[in-house]
Amino acid sequence: MTRNRISPVAAYIIALGLIASAATVDARSFRLNMVPNAGTVDVSCNLCHTSPHDIRHNAFGLDIQQLVTPNGQEIFWGPKLAALDSDGDGVPNGVELGDPAGSWTAGADQPGEAASITHPGDAASFIETITAVGETTWASVKVIIRGQQ
Repeated sequence: MTRNRISPVAAYIIALGLIASAATVDARSFRLNMVPNAGTVDVSCNLCHTSPHDIRHNAFGLDIQQLVTPNGQEIFWGPKLAALDSDGDGVPNGVELGDPAGSWTAGADQPGEAASITHPGDAASFIETITAVGETTWASVKVIIRGQQ
């Protein structure tokens, strides 16, 4: 009678493979529907991860991770996450995603202007805004403020 046994080394390799494969299944695609304008920034898993095929989280993903449980479907988008500047580019997440107040809810119409949406986990994703005001304009403002004509 021949016995089929798995050697301890083979069992160890199989166990490591199962653990590794469980660790890589980290992206939760359903969460894309829980963030305003996620489709507008042309993202998939890289909304929260460093790339679509990487389990590491970007800054926005790390902030979300603090608000949810693994596989949890908690509502995480709101004023708290909207007020954060996850990627450190000087623009709050809510402004980048078109919902500065964090009041959008899943299933509602997408807020903001699609052309103004940027990626809250990528500091290089931004819209340059020109804010310079000419001297004559400032002079006019000073006159109005001081009440002079």
